[in-house]
Amino acid sequence: MPKPLAVLAALFLFQSALSVEAAELREGVDYLTDDLRARVEKLKSDVRESATNATNQTERARVLWDWMNAFALDGGDLPVNLTAILARALVYPERLLGRESTLDAYVEELSLHDEQPDAIGKLQADLGPFAAMSYVTLKQVYTVGSKSIQTGGGFLIARHFMPNYGRWQSTSPQEVNYISIASSNSEVSFSADTVPVQGMHGGFRGSIDTLVFRLASGTLSADDQVTITYGDTSAGSRGFLMPTFSSDRMPLPVYLAFVAGGHFYTLPIQPVVVTGAGVAGVHGFAPSIVATNEPFTLSVRAEDENYNRATGALPAWKILINGEPFRDIAAAGKPITLLREIKLNEPGVYHFTIENTDGSIKGDTNPVLVEDSPRHRIYWGDTHGHSGFAEGVGTPERFMTWARDDARLDYVTHSEHDIWMDDYEWEVLRNNVREYTEEGEFIAYLGYEWTVNNLHGGHHNVLFRTPERRDRIPVQFYPTLSKLYAGLRASSDTADVVVIPHAHQAGDYRQNDPELEPLVEIMSQHGNFEWFGRMYLNHGHQVGFTAASDNHLSQPGYTAPMGGSLSQRGGLGALLANEKTTDALFDAMKSLRAYATTGDRIIMKMSVNGTVMGQRAPFATERLITGRIIGTAAIDTITLIKNDEEIWQQDYYRNENDKIVSEDSFLLSFASDSKPLHPGDNPRGWRNWRGTIEIANAKLLNATGQDFHNRFFQSLAIDKDDPNLLHFATQSRGDTSSILLKLSGIRRNTELHIKLESSRETGGAPPLYRRPQNIDAALVKLRVRDLENGRTTQHLQVDAYTDRIVLRRVVTKGERDIRFEFTDSSDREGDYYYLRVRQANDAQAWSSPVWVGGYPKR
Repeated sequence: MPKPLAVLAALFLFQSALSVEAAELREGVDYLTDDLRARVEKLKSDVRESATNATNQTERARVLWDWMNAFALDGGDLPVNLTAILARALVYPERLLGRESTLDAYVEELSLHDEQPDAIGKLQADLGPFAAMSYVTLKQVYTVGSKSIQTGGGFLIARHFMPNYGRWQSTSPQEVNYISIASSNSEVSFSADTVPVQGMHGGFRGSIDTLVFRLASGTLSADDQVTITYGDTSAGSRGFLMPTFSSDRMPLPVYLAFVAGGHFYTLPIQPVVVTGAGVAGVHGFAPSIVATNEPFTLSVRAEDENYNRATGALPAWKILINGEPFRDIAAAGKPITLLREIKLNEPGVYHFTIENTDGSIKGDTNPVLVEDSPRHRIYWGDTHGHSGFAEGVGTPERFMTWARDDARLDYVTHSEHDIWMDDYEWEVLRNNVREYTEEGEFIAYLGYEWTVNNLHGGHHNVLFRTPERRDRIPVQFYPTLSKLYAGLRASSDTADVVVIPHAHQAGDYRQNDPELEPLVEIMSQHGNFEWFGRMYLNHGHQVGFTAASDNHLSQPGYTAPMGGSLSQRGGLGALLANEKTTDALFDAMKSLRAYATTGDRIIMKMSVNGTVMGQRAPFATERLITGRIIGTAAIDTITLIKNDEEIWQQDYYRNENDKIVSEDSFLLSFASDSKPLHPGDNPRGWRNWRGTIEIANAKLLNATGQDFHNRFFQSLAIDKDDPNLLHFATQSRGDTSSILLKLSGIRRNTELHIKLESSRETGGAPPLYRRPQNIDAALVKLRVRDLENGRTTQHLQVDAYTDRIVLRRVVTKGERDIRFEFTDSSDREGDYYYLRVRQANDAQAWSSPVWVGGYPKR
């Protein structure tokens, strides 16, 4: 994978001690062992004599695998898709049929580095910092190395598929995102062309045409310079639009071809820095459970509209606790302020709110439960996230500092895809765990994402208790789920490994190693997948539930939605433990003392006959299920599931009085399922809801989106000419997306006329059977007179799926702290129970199950 240059070394700590030592030995000492050197030289010779074919590709790929890892450990920059290509060659050789020349091109590229290290030349860039969503001019300057560039050669201006920066163009100098090229050599000229590119620097699921500036005339020789200008304003362009998210390494990939039709060689990604914009919001983080008079820290974070740390002038803040003044924070230059040594001397639930002095910016924190003698604490973490080491953006250091400082996580795993990982990167992840872990403060776990399609087992995150003596079991050599289990068992104590499957590229829920795989990830930025956890339970596996972000921007734990499949905020995993230590939290995962949320730090307590979530209670025919939910918003519903059936639900937010009153509040919710129709398929994609909502025979006073965090795909606006007409767009995938409506002048003939535009399902991993569907336009009418116990539902059929639009009359202000109990009876051994909680803001939480009787997993 590409690694940054040693520019801005204070910000970019990419070079581990191992690679630094290797770099010092580079001159005069071969980075290959004698044995590997002999194998590499034979590979070079073989490739020059005959092209790689189906017969010899596996043998050659194995040598190339060892070579590229040694090159990476020595500080070399690998082609971004090389490890994935080798996975195909080593595991699925049939997938390279007709494309074996790809391996030969990579052998050619490493050979050039090996034999002519000065041939490639050097790339430098304007590193910023640049503000997110600003228009800028940015230059990358390439200095030609010892190998000249001939007519027909040129520069591939690749685009990383993940960032949402501007789409550059080379044809309209006066328009935004204009990109140009020039050279210090006046005898050369360039012409624009395109070539198809697939992978993370092109089309991720298939090739797309990508800009190439080719030498139309002349030759570029050693020390000539070529300047590529993004956002060239010389002819009136506004500039190049920066992405919405901040990063310490925003990728602008450039590749080099020396001759016409030649291979494009990798140039190092430059660490362009993008910062947040001006302050638009504030958020606070605090522990969920503390003891009376126990000191704790409250973090106050100023942020822009996209969850980035705010920059520029920052206001003073007023902190309130349960609505009463608590503390003031003077205006400061830092976006994150830590209030330490806070003590609360009375048991109870405390809600902190934060606002600037004029009240124009407001935010809050998670609730804090103070108890005299807490039975356990709740620790929040993210076991699934990515950086630029895989197909994401940013450095591993940024990943860790965001988790610790911005998201205020208690624990985290940087779980890069093994299909894109080399040995150098694994060592960096290992060293980061050692560097960032501070017992009692912040716990990092070494891990990776085992990455195969669902036909071969699906994606699984693998976590290790400690970073010591842990080698990954990569897909390149362990390509099926049974081989992964076997490899982990052979190399590690099962007590020191946690495997967590997830649903996006769906794990095979028919298989579960009971000693390795205690948890299932049922929610991420990709959507909500409760069905996935239920399928594991239905197959008799004793597993608990967790959630994660699967963020790809080095933003674990506190994540703004992006586009495509990653269209909602990331989830969080809660662990129940008595202390924040490596062993205590890992043991909590192993013992299923865990629950999942969609990102809100909801406090959840649940037990069956006194046995807490994730555990097995002694058999009893009478089961008392008790719990307490303390929400970040009003509690909507609490649902109890037993053996895959909902046996009890209480709706706390709905107003069940069907008497029509003149002024009232209604919650309009759009819902779609994500469970695949066919066993073994990947989940259904996002249902895109967009259109208009007309209020007939009443007056619209106000409309508020409840989970409208995705500024790219969600919108809500009152028509400029008709105050009773709403324009909206939102999405759902295994969840609901709601709009709170305040109406006046309500009568029996009041109706909501919802005109849905035609749409298409989007996002998600490629399905095997059911393809994304086109959905026809529709008109839905919901009538106030049809409300029964405060609710009416309209069903919409999409092939075998039944999507729903629900209208409910709701209370003005709901409860955020609810205790409940329910009694069930059964003569059956091994029954399991778990909770689902939904808040009025569409946030959700799921407990791990409690089993009653039966036999524990073996």
